[in-house]
Amino acid sequence: MKSDLMPREKALEYGIASLSETELLALIIKSAYKNKNVFDLARDVIDLANGFENLLSLNYEELIMVKGIKKAKALEIMAILEIAKRLSRIDHVSEAELSSPAKVVEWLRFNLGFCCQEQFFVIYLNGRNGIIRSEVMYKGNKNMATVGVDEILRKAILMKASGILVAHNHPSGNVKPSHADIELTQRLSQACQLVSIPLVDHIIVSKSGYFSFKNHSMLE
Repeated sequence: MKSDLMPREKALEYGIASLSETELLALIIKSAYKNKNVFDLARDVIDLANGFENLLSLNYEELIMVKGIKKAKALEIMAILEIAKRLSRIDHVSEAELSSPAKVVEWLRFNLGFCCQEQFFVIYLNGRNGIIRSEVMYKGNKNMATVGVDEILRKAILMKASGILVAHNHPSGNVKPSHADIELTQRLSQACQLVSIPLVDHIIVSKSGYFSFKNHSMLE
């Protein structure tokens, strides 16, 4: 039996959940490259991401730099990672889960923590902490001090939201809030009080951690 068929045969006999992380990726890669078998290629991709849990941080340009991973294969891997992201959309999180800070942080880290550029995310909530709408408002290296508080509140009023939760990521991995982060949170919290739509929390995430303004008693 060829080594590159082993994950396929194992999955057929014992179920897909029986595969190891390397075997799962090898099943996607399928083919070997010169002196490297499919498992070596899978390990190269995992090493490139600094661990299987960080695969979502990879982009197309990085994948095609791995010898043996060509354009079509890189796109297949990216498509699978994108499917994983979309299946975990905040819209799929139940009200009960959203009421659990751990679930919210888990979702935010999964969807924002691995992004290579900064993104500012807003979740509009109803009276039961259910999600009315969620959206990325800004992308790129935008100064937090310039985030449009008025625009956030305008949308919240139009949607008759009962609460707002905001989040953004720090691609550097350091989740300590900057002066601009703190200033924005204070402005947004004060503005929310004026219209009686509370700011539930401002969460900063990275692929390895998070910072909650609420947990640190930094919301007014």
